[in-house]
Formats: sequence, C-alpha cells, structure tokens
Amino acid sequence: MVEAQSDLRSAKLLLDGTEFSRSIYHSQQAIEKAMKASLVLAGIVITDEHWVSDRFMQSFSTMPNIQNIIRDAKYLERQATKSRYPLFSNADRPIWIPSREYTEQDAADAYRKALTIFKNIKQFLKEKHNISITEIP
Repeated sequence: MVEAQSDLRSAKLLLDGTEFSRSIYHSQQAIEKAMKASLVLAGIVITDEHWVSDRFMQSFSTMPNIQNIIRDAKYLERQATKSRYPLFSNADRPIWIPSREYTEQDAADAYRKALTIFKNIKQFLKEKHNISITEIP
C-alpha cells in the first residue's frame, strides 16, 4: 500500500507536469499494487501478473461499490500497456504514440478513478480488517 500511495503521488505530479501517458500508467500501477496488497489477506500472492481485478472481485465481492471499483480498475488495466508503448498494428493507420495521444482529460480521469479506488480499498481494509494505512508525505 505504501508503493501504491507513491504511485498515486507520481501520477498527480506527472499530470500536473503534462506527462499524461505516464500519469495514466502510474494511476494503473497504484491500483494494481493496492489490489495485490489486499489480495494477500485472502492468501493470494500475485507477483507475475498485471491483470488482478477479476481475482480482487472474487475475493472481495462484498466490498461497497465493488462493481464501480472493478469497472474502473479494468479500464486502468486496459490502459497500462497502451500508455507506455507505441503501437503499430495496421499499415494504413499511423503509429499510436502514447505521449502524443493521451490528453489532460484522459490523465485526470485515470487519476480520479485511481484515487477513488484507492480510498475505497483503504476504507474497506480499515472497516473489515482493522488495517489502517498511514498517509506518507
């Protein structure tokens, strides 16, 4: 959760610094790490995968707002690779260059989704598992 918070701070700094594709990537990373940390409570340790929302849903199906959390987490998961690498799939179309394609609105939306998911997970851990996550500067 400490690293998830660090990624959230990085996402905000990158958003403010107009590095939109990198901000989106760090928003996704924050949620991936928060979900992985939470899954450890269910005895599930994931170290080699980035798509974790389905297992999170199975393990924490009673979490308030879980449908919205999973919807937004899946959106962020889809953006993870797309935000980091140029994509070329069709000779008739230009190469997708993340740093040129993502907008401030895209990054702000991803950051809001990540922040909301993180806060929901943090609240759930406190209420259901008596785990408090200390804010770090």
